[in-house]
Amino acid sequence: MGIELIELDIEPFKEILPEGVPRNSFILLAGSGGSGKSVLAMTMVKYFLERKLPVVYLALDDDPKSIAARLKSFDVDVIEYVKNNLFMIIDGYSFRIRDKKEKMHMSVVEEIDPQNMDQVLYTLMRVIDEKQLGNRAFLVIDSINEFLSHYDPQRVIEFLKSVRANIAKNRNILTLAILHTSTQMLREFQLSLEYIVDGLIITEIVVQPPSREPMPISLRQLIVKKMKGVRHRIDSVLYIVDKKGIKLYTQ
Repeated sequence: MGIELIELDIEPFKEILPEGVPRNSFILLAGSGGSGKSVLAMTMVKYFLERKLPVVYLALDDDPKSIAARLKSFDVDVIEYVKNNLFMIIDGYSFRIRDKKEKMHMSVVEEIDPQNMDQVLYTLMRVIDEKQLGNRAFLVIDSINEFLSHYDPQRVIEFLKSVRANIAKNRNILTLAILHTSTQMLREFQLSLEYIVDGLIITEIVVQPPSREPMPISLRQLIVKKMKGVRHRIDSVLYIVDKKGIKLYTQ
């Protein structure tokens, strides 16, 4: 039996990845600040939740309340999905908060310290196994940058290899890891990751010529540099972000 393909009926993914992605993929989503990574990730979270597929969100860059609020702005009924055991946050942000006495949001199922990557991996595996999420969940790691603030790049690469092996491959969990490439060092780190990931998606801001319109459109482009197991477009597609999410840009 072959690997299951997950359809991504989301603009612009359905344009650039018409066959979808293999379920056991470890995908890196990279781009500079403001290039659309968070919007793309939240759109994917919404897509899977609406199809009654569980989502595990490893929150490292932001607190659980803010993540829940961001999802709500995408018309996601976070509370309902939490009650139905479909949306879970592993909180790797709140360890910084002094004198915290309770979990920051009802969606939090575990709290971890990202300075201990072994604990992070163990917690991910335990949550997935205890809640029987294998073969059906979507994992978001937001973002890898937090680990880079505590460990040298080679140590982080070894950790990500372990996540890919134990989560994406062994437990058949589609995994999306976000990387903010705001410096030359981070762009070089992205290059060092390209050989170990199954997929590499890059989003970029498109600089437009001056417009006569009072509110110029903020254009972004999406490029799939790599996606094992499926055909994909090798050229970029343009997309825009509006109140409803993301959609293809057509002139």
